[in-house]
Amino acid sequence: MESAFWWTVLGPVRGRRQGREAGLGSPQRRALMALLLARAGRPVTMGEITGALWRGDPPELAANVVQGHVGAIRRMLEPELPRRATGKWLLPTPGGYRLAMTAQMLDLLRFRELTAGRPTLGHLVEALSLVGGEVAEDVPAEVRSHPVFTAVSEEVDAVLRTAADRALAEGMAAAVLPMVRAAAARRPLDEELHARLMLLLHADGQQAAALELFGETRDRLRLELGVHPGARLREAYQSVLIDVEPVAFVGRDEELKALLERLPQPDEPAAVLAVTGMAGAGKTALARHAARLAADRFPDGVLEVDLNGSVQALTTSEAVRALLGVQDVCDPAALYRSSLSGRRVLVLLDNARDAEQARELLPGSDGCAAIVTSRDDLSGLVAFNDAYPIRLRPPARTTLTEDVRTSFSRSYEALSPAAARLFHTLALHPTREIGPIEAASMIGAPPERTRPLLAELASAQLVDEYRPGRYSWPGIVRDYGIELATALSAGERDLVRRRLFDHYLFNNRQTTRVKVAVVPPEAPVRPACPGYEAERRMLRMLITEALAEGYGDYVWRFAGVIGDHLDRARLWPELLAAGAEALRTAERKGDLAQTAQTMRGLARVHAGLRDYSTAIELITAAMPMFVQLDDRKSLAGLHLGAAWLRARVGRPAAGAVHADRMLTLVRQGADPAETASALNAVGWFEARQDRYDAAVAHSRESLRILADLGMRRAQADTWDTLGFVHRRLGRWREALLSYRRALSLHREFHARAAEAATLRRIARVAPDGPTAREALAEAADIRRELGVPEVPNADRQRP
Repeated sequence: MESAFWWTVLGPVRGRRQGREAGLGSPQRRALMALLLARAGRPVTMGEITGALWRGDPPELAANVVQGHVGAIRRMLEPELPRRATGKWLLPTPGGYRLAMTAQMLDLLRFRELTAGRPTLGHLVEALSLVGGEVAEDVPAEVRSHPVFTAVSEEVDAVLRTAADRALAEGMAAAVLPMVRAAAARRPLDEELHARLMLLLHADGQQAAALELFGETRDRLRLELGVHPGARLREAYQSVLIDVEPVAFVGRDEELKALLERLPQPDEPAAVLAVTGMAGAGKTALARHAARLAADRFPDGVLEVDLNGSVQALTTSEAVRALLGVQDVCDPAALYRSSLSGRRVLVLLDNARDAEQARELLPGSDGCAAIVTSRDDLSGLVAFNDAYPIRLRPPARTTLTEDVRTSFSRSYEALSPAAARLFHTLALHPTREIGPIEAASMIGAPPERTRPLLAELASAQLVDEYRPGRYSWPGIVRDYGIELATALSAGERDLVRRRLFDHYLFNNRQTTRVKVAVVPPEAPVRPACPGYEAERRMLRMLITEALAEGYGDYVWRFAGVIGDHLDRARLWPELLAAGAEALRTAERKGDLAQTAQTMRGLARVHAGLRDYSTAIELITAAMPMFVQLDDRKSLAGLHLGAAWLRARVGRPAAGAVHADRMLTLVRQGADPAETASALNAVGWFEARQDRYDAAVAHSRESLRILADLGMRRAQADTWDTLGFVHRRLGRWREALLSYRRALSLHREFHARAAEAATLRRIARVAPDGPTAREALAEAADIRRELGVPEVPNADRQRP
């Protein structure tokens, strides 16, 4: 069975074997294959085939055409099959054909295997994860209307409904939300499906999104079908509406209480309350809610004005006209004071630019109050007008509604171009906190230019400097930034991601050895995260993102940094699942470059699982793709991966062939730094084959290039290779000198893990016991500092 395909029909019709996709040929042949797959190993009659392919009106020679397609499909499944032979997969039956299938070969059969009997919710979710779209969605719609396909669609829909209902009953809405949301997007007029999606969103705490979905569905039904929502959709709406609490007030009880308690009694002096916070924090909603609750305490009314402070602030004259409903105002301040004199009013001054804009509009009579909202901290009102400050942070769960989006856009549009560019770039960061050095790397600017930009974002209340030099932003702000980031071109997003990956690749203390074609920056390691475990969490997050987004080269590089940690934490299976899903997505999109890179990354994951044969198969399958793309740099990296894999399975000679091919490809480029790094890798493989003279020659050539370029940090890796060569030759003194040169450079750049690894190698060539013990003790201290256990063989991860 190892030569069998994996076929999909719950979405696009695809077949893959050993990393290669099947060529299905014409649309009609694809439709026939889809029909055979949808029958899932059961016979399909000639009448059903002609009825599906020709919609009940087959030509005179339809049977001959079908037989031609059958023969082509058989040869695709079994390339060595003689002409007119039946083979073992597509079998004749009385009056038709049957495709031999198992649950290990077809997504539909695996789907049925998972949903048979009394499946758990987990099995239902796993089954639905196999659904990649409409059944046979790349087959013409008129063919998909055949009962064979509609029956499968109804089967999938039934499982989706069951899973949604079970998730609601078991409090696991989040588990099925992605599947139901995707299905609803494919079927925008399916009221029952949208009703379930509303209830799931509500159960997941996304009430605003559930209500917004109802409005969108209601409008779509009216515009496209001319009908009103049916009973099921209305019932779901009422269920959400009855249970909903205003989003802005979830968790705002203390702030609301503080506002209401500080409103004055009739004989008390006027009060000012300053409600501040970033866009989307709920300032306006809180102020209005308090005003509604307290309206009966102010017999002369509640006045409200939007001061528009985040964009083009209103003048005092404009604000008075809006508050009092008058037109020409010669002396606005005098008119305002006289109008409010002797009256008890509550004035809501929303969205003030700063204290100065609000101050002229504060009421002065006893018993009056002003609630001022602003993204500014209003420290002037607190200091000189005795305002009571209430600082809001965004609630834990907030939906990016149109009102919130508009609020953010005001802050964004007021930014300088450089700060605006930084803001939407930050959305590509995998977490919601950053420092100026990481931000500088993402936009390709020095930190001294980035710090003022972060300060500008903090002033606009789009980020929060929660401690000196560290900035964070809530999820809703990131959601808005992600929307803006969609305007970036694919090339711009790619550049930002690579800068981000490189920053964390080189600014970490976990690295033990710099890999080929990875040229480190000439700067000391600046810890990217506070604490080694936080650093490892970030690297885990990045390797997952690299795998999901098709950055196979970085999967190898990050694995080289934290491979030991992934082993200890048993995280390779999790990465395997993510990689498999990423590969399906890339193939479904028909993106050759992303497919090739994902296969490259997935190969490293299989290697982490010690499944070297599958890793080599994936590498081999990706090579012709990179050739077709004329991507020589990636092809060179792929040959390095193949060399490493061959060495891992005890075939260093075969690995050396790939290393030589890599060097040839790299020399064809114009980057001397990458050539130097490739020479170093080739030297290591040559030493493994006892070709010591060539190994020394290539390593020294690498050192000469790096010295000419002034790249001291990269030289450490090559000195390490020379130490390895001299040790294999029994030249202990030369080996010790080489390792000490490497150690000195590692210390210069504060690469602690590399320092520990080199100390262990020094211990192996030390001239005496005390020197060896001292080196091992120092290495052990560093590894304890890093939180990394001892390993028996310090060279096992090389190169």
